Amino acid sequence: MNKIVLVCSYGLSTSLLVHSMESAAKEIGAPVQVRAVGSSEVPDIAEETDVFLVAPQVRYLLPTIHSHGRPAGVIEGRTYALADGAAALRQALALLEQGA
Repeated sequence: MNKIVLVCSYGLSTSLLVHSMESAAKEIGAPVQVRAVGSSEVPDIAEETDVFLVAPQVRYLLPTIHSHGRPAGVIEGRTYALADGAAALRQALALLEQGA
């Protein structure tokens, strides 16, 4: 099971997107676990995380997250604003595939 972590300032604004991604994963039978965390939690969970998706408002954290050696990317603004779980899931799975 792939562990996807969404990162925002405090882990609150991404909760809708987490639920939407879980629904999208269920529809396609993707074995993933999705959760949201605040930026301060990243160092503590990096080793147990397969891929990070970063909220647009904290995109400046991307280099720090990459320093933990895990694939990571910034969630596209429209995907984030619309809580488009299918699009965010595709992005996470693509990052996993690329190992980016």
